[in-house]
Amino acid sequence: MISVPNAYFRFSGWMLLLSGLIITVVQFIHLEDVPASVAELSYFVPTAVWTHVALFIAVTMLLMGLPGLYLRQSKGLRWWGWLSFVMIFIVFMFDTTHAVLQIYQYPVLFDNITTEEQLKATSDLVMKIQMSEGWPGYYMMKLLFPVMLIALPLMGIAMLRARILSKWPAIVHLLLFALLIVPTESMMKFVFPLSFLIYAWYGWILAFESGAAAKPAAQEAVTTAV
Repeated sequence: MISVPNAYFRFSGWMLLLSGLIITVVQFIHLEDVPASVAELSYFVPTAVWTHVALFIAVTMLLMGLPGLYLRQSKGLRWWGWLSFVMIFIVFMFDTTHAVLQIYQYPVLFDNITTEEQLKATSDLVMKIQMSEGWPGYYMMKLLFPVMLIALPLMGIAMLRARILSKWPAIVHLLLFALLIVPTESMMKFVFPLSFLIYAWYGWILAFESGAAAKPAAQEAVTTAV
């Protein structure tokens, strides 16, 4: 049997709290995949690079904190709850590869562009890499998108049924997911960034849960079969 100390849950909480806040803010200031005009290049490339550096770091932190969230509620999780963990972990892990193009290649691809014709040619190349011929672009997202559509409601239901931490993050998570699948661009623009606040909420609970709630985790810890 493996005993997980409460200090690990606090660490996981801080990872989820910080990553959820960072991802939410970055998603609101996230630019389009390509600049609309040459005039935008002066701020487009550095903004794209640094927002994706932040996303890469934040998603890595989220992956570090996510196991603690599931372990904290492991006594109340069914097998399909753990399946949601595996699916979400894989989706976020592969999603970090999306940042590679904009961090390392955008400064090169969009360098020395002076005309709209050059910009269009480069933008077409970028979209071709991301959406049709490049891995891990189009084909990866076609695979991961339905996985996330299954994993997110599974996670919400699993967290709600576990009845160890507060039920409210799980309820809001399910409500946001219902709004997220509404096929309207304006809805997606706001709901998608806000959905990451659920991880920050869980992180706050893990990092600052009361002594009464933390005591069972510290004394009994979480035991899982080796």
